[in-house]
Amino acid sequence: MTVELDIRPETKTVQQLKQQLAEIINLTQDRLYIGFETSLLEDNDYLQNKGISDCDTVHVITSQLTEKICYRNKK
Repeated sequence: MTVELDIRPETKTVQQLKQQLAEIINLTQDRLYIGFETSLLEDNDYLQNKGISDCDTVHVITSQLTEKICYRNKK
C-alpha cells in the first residue's frame, strides 16, 4: 500500500508521525514502526534530526506482535 501524506507543521517526532499515519491507515500507532534509510526509528526521535522532510519517503512497518523485534548494530 502506498500512502501520500503531508506532514503537519506540528508533527515533530516519530510518535506524532505515527499518530498522523494511524488516522489514515486505520491501525493503532503501537502497531506501527517507521523506517528511514537504513534505520528503524524510535518514537522519541525528531524528524528534523533524522533528516526527514515533507518530500521524503519513509517505510511503515506494521506488526501484529506485542513486542518490537529489530536488529541493532552494536555501538
